[in-house]
Amino acid sequence: MVLYIFRRFLFLFLSLFLCGVSACAMAHPETDFYGGLLTSSPSQKIKLFEKALKSTNVYIRQSAAEELAILSSQGNTLSSRTARTVRQEAPDFWASAFDIASSPEKEKVLSFFLSSELNTPSFNEARLYVLRECKKKGLSFTDSETVVIEGHYSASRAQYNEAREFFRVLREDEKWPAQMPEIFHEYPVLINDLGRAFQYTDTGREARDLFLQWENALALQIENAPELLNKFDSERYRLIFYAARIARRMAQNTQAISLFEKALTLAPDFEQSDACIWYILDASLTETTSVFLRRLEQYVPSWHNGASYNDILEKYLQKLVTGKEWERVIRVFALINNTGAVVSKSGYAWVIARAIEEDYLNSAQLRLASQAVNAETADASTFMHIAYNTGIFYVTQTLYYRWLSADALKLPFLDFSEETEAVPVPKSKKNEISPVLDFLLGFFKNDATAHAMRYIRPLERELAPEELRTLSQALSDSGIYNQSIRLVLVYINREGYKRERRDLELLFPRYYTELIERYAKEYAIAPSLFFGLVRQESAFQSAVVSRAGAVGLSQLMPATARDTADRMRRSGHTDYTEKLEVTNPSVNVHIGTFYLNSLVESYNGDMMLALLAYNGGPNRVRRWRSATNLPADLFMETVSIFETRDYGRKVLSGAKVYEELYYK
Repeated sequence: MVLYIFRRFLFLFLSLFLCGVSACAMAHPETDFYGGLLTSSPSQKIKLFEKALKSTNVYIRQSAAEELAILSSQGNTLSSRTARTVRQEAPDFWASAFDIASSPEKEKVLSFFLSSELNTPSFNEARLYVLRECKKKGLSFTDSETVVIEGHYSASRAQYNEAREFFRVLREDEKWPAQMPEIFHEYPVLINDLGRAFQYTDTGREARDLFLQWENALALQIENAPELLNKFDSERYRLIFYAARIARRMAQNTQAISLFEKALTLAPDFEQSDACIWYILDASLTETTSVFLRRLEQYVPSWHNGASYNDILEKYLQKLVTGKEWERVIRVFALINNTGAVVSKSGYAWVIARAIEEDYLNSAQLRLASQAVNAETADASTFMHIAYNTGIFYVTQTLYYRWLSADALKLPFLDFSEETEAVPVPKSKKNEISPVLDFLLGFFKNDATAHAMRYIRPLERELAPEELRTLSQALSDSGIYNQSIRLVLVYINREGYKRERRDLELLFPRYYTELIERYAKEYAIAPSLFFGLVRQESAFQSAVVSRAGAVGLSQLMPATARDTADRMRRSGHTDYTEKLEVTNPSVNVHIGTFYLNSLVESYNGDMMLALLAYNGGPNRVRRWRSATNLPADLFMETVSIFETRDYGRKVLSGAKVYEELYYK
């Protein structure tokens, strides 16, 4: 009996053990999705994604369903059960695509194609699937319908030359129709598509005249039938707005401003209203500073999002400082002081502070400055405090002025906590992770990092700052440095978020530390400064090539790299001339530090001028500097190329951050 009981126990134990082993051997729905992305076999993809549909994580299920929808649209067979689940879990446009394809009706098909401005790989697959099914089932389109479908698709991918040629099929005998085609009324987004297709190609006059002709025809209809007064507002706004943008591109600024002012009266929402005002002010930059200021005074009260205008205000500041027009600097500051244009506010405040310090202001201007801040007397420190405090909220855009103000006021430059304050966490919550973060971290845990960004971008707004920081660290650990830095920028300026030291360490990381510190020391360059340069130039991407052809970590132009390598060889340094591998981090940093040092020497130790020359070219910098006797910081504001003055500010302030974080 005892032997029998023992044998039964052993049997049950082995059965349970083997069941456990079998269960462990089965694929896990939580990891199958990532495996499906990595395999190239369609049948294996289907098996893995089908298993992933059973995941408890909604993001895994939805993404697996979307991948299965794509596979199905490409002719792969799914079981009826899987197909039903895919319809439930995949994005809505896939359900629409399957419904339309099952029984195509022209109006539904056109609406599917022309009502959406999505341009994701998944939507494009859905679009191709619907087109194939329409062809199979004998649904045909007129020439006009075909060209607007293809033109819309091309414009959504920024293929504007291709889009223009599709739309041109609408012409008869090389002439556009006198009135806007009916399909443009049904789907006004086509006006935007056609406008962009013309704006970004070399046929501006043709499009401007066409859009104005179509708008005049609509206005005439309204004149003859007053009951139509508001019926065509959307179409008229788009026609006038794009005619104005095309006129601006043709440098017809007077006409462009007039058209944007007309479009402003028809703007459908605050965003479009700001867009019209932005273009009016941008076009006004080509006029005198007094004309621009009058327009600014006219339109600031109508701003809805003041931050939209920072770039224009920065360009205007450059003109004012170059011309030493201090009174207008003060007037603009007073105008924008209580708007959302806080980045510009920082720059204007610093310039006013320095103008006061340098005794550039007369008594009337000093009174005006006092009134701008509601003070009895104008004081440089008052404006410096404004520039300093603005930097608390916009950690990247205003760092330069915060640094200058901190230095002048003897205040701390950076503002962060060393670590998060301990907050009691309920025991049940300690190991919890949100489904969305769990899904995204799965790419890094399952060797699917190459696919991560496609999923991170659409979901990053759903993540809390702490979750974004975790993702940023995962990207950094995987060598995707530029995206790691970008992700910090998504959360670090969120209202109410308390920055920590590690946020700034992710935003201003040290990669290639041994190389940069070694060669910076060899050429008497502060490592913090060269870190700031490399971060700005390449975001630490060693193989990146810019549109201008600059290569590698320190973004060396090929000709500069060759010339510098030759000078290094002749002066007894490492000879890179026979095999110049500029994408090699060691080679790039060595040549970059040598080149920067040579620029510093040519400008008698002036690092600011050397940095400006590194970006804008030595001859330009000499010409700019000789044109003004302003102090160095105000000279920076006069540099006529935005990219170069912005570069100088960002590298210098970035260097200060690196110094504070790592070299104090």
